[in-house]
Amino acid sequence: MRCILLFCLGCLLLPMLVLAKEKTSEVVIHRAPVPDKPPYQGEVRLVRRDSALVVQTVLKSKVMRHLIAAIRKKELGAWPENHDGWLDSRHYGDSLYQAYETLQARQKNSEKSRSRYLQLLIEFVLEERHSYVAFYEPTLTQDADRLDIQEKDLLKKLKVSRGYAYNNMQVILQDSFKLDAKAVLELMRPVAEEH
Repeated sequence: MRCILLFCLGCLLLPMLVLAKEKTSEVVIHRAPVPDKPPYQGEVRLVRRDSALVVQTVLKSKVMRHLIAAIRKKELGAWPENHDGWLDSRHYGDSLYQAYETLQARQKNSEKSRSRYLQLLIEFVLEERHSYVAFYEPTLTQDADRLDIQEKDLLKKLKVSRGYAYNNMQVILQDSFKLDAKAVLELMRPVAEEH
């Protein structure tokens, strides 16, 4: 009887141990609302997640289609054809639009359809050996210009080259934080030294 009780207790505790192991430490290094004046459409954050560096673009907007178009236009200008990163940029643009279409379809088929806001989380992630872009449908809470992510549902994960991810992260941070290249490199320094 005692062995059965210990076995049952172990079965109950095992999922909690797995969840504890999967839990990551996440520290927001810097954040800025987007745009920098109301009406806000989201925010950009530089995050340290364990040993990874993450640039999050959190969007909550009634005009998401226009935001996606603006991002894609910047991508076309930043990554000309036949240059390093061009193919990654095209895949990113296509995946971004697919994520937007998925959000639209989900909104039409849910109770959220009463809200005119769409919510999208884009993460550029640099890990020690991997770099990727992930697209999520987040559950957000808002306090003035600050957005907090309560949950996130993965829509797509796109593997990209380290150079493309790193350079795009720099551009996003410079643009959103209104910092020069040197200040952004200082914020990203732990990864810059490895790059």
